[in-house]
Amino acid sequence: MAETKKLFNDDPYQTSFKGKVVRVDGNIVELDQTAFYPEGGGQVGDTGVIGGVRVVDTQKDNGTIRHILEAPPVFGVGDEVEGEIDWERRYLIMKLHSAAHIMEHFFWQSIGMIDRVGSRVDEKKDRADYAYEGRLPAEGLAKAQEDTNAFISEGHEITIRPDPERPEIRIWRCGPVEMPCGGTHVRNTSEIGTVKLKRKNPGKGVERVETSLV
Repeated sequence: MAETKKLFNDDPYQTSFKGKVVRVDGNIVELDQTAFYPEGGGQVGDTGVIGGVRVVDTQKDNGTIRHILEAPPVFGVGDEVEGEIDWERRYLIMKLHSAAHIMEHFFWQSIGMIDRVGSRVDEKKDRADYAYEGRLPAEGLAKAQEDTNAFISEGHEITIRPDPERPEIRIWRCGPVEMPCGGTHVRNTSEIGTVKLKRKNPGKGVERVETSLV
């Protein structure tokens, strides 16, 4: 089966689109193209509406994107349907995902380079788990928050482009910060606003940093 065309890679601000149904399996629908981002890279899947039916989650199966509907649809294979993502939710995720990359840059500058062992970003917060024995120093986290907010307020451009040597890998860049990321992001840090960092301890040998919007 052909891969789903990922409209969100070309324009993460696109909220609505039309697509042709290529497969229906109960309440799971696959289209030839979609603006719905599937869960991956720590970012949750989009929600919204397709063909008048609520989309409660979006997942991926290799190169195919699967839209999980709250009920089996009345449309079928070959039909053209309209889709619309929950933009307010997606935009919050975009802000937090971009903020998380910036936070990590200044977090590492403040605390030191420590391995990230897990991450997840939704519309409420980003959480990043790091391998760390003991408790993260409060002053280090406060410095990371201060530096992150100062950088965000300066209005830096954010770009995402395919790696020239490995086109399947997308490279996120903002000022001195650069990393592979296939998620959706804002175009400029000025869109993010102010963030707050909070430390948690999810288990032995792991420290968590939560990034939320103020």
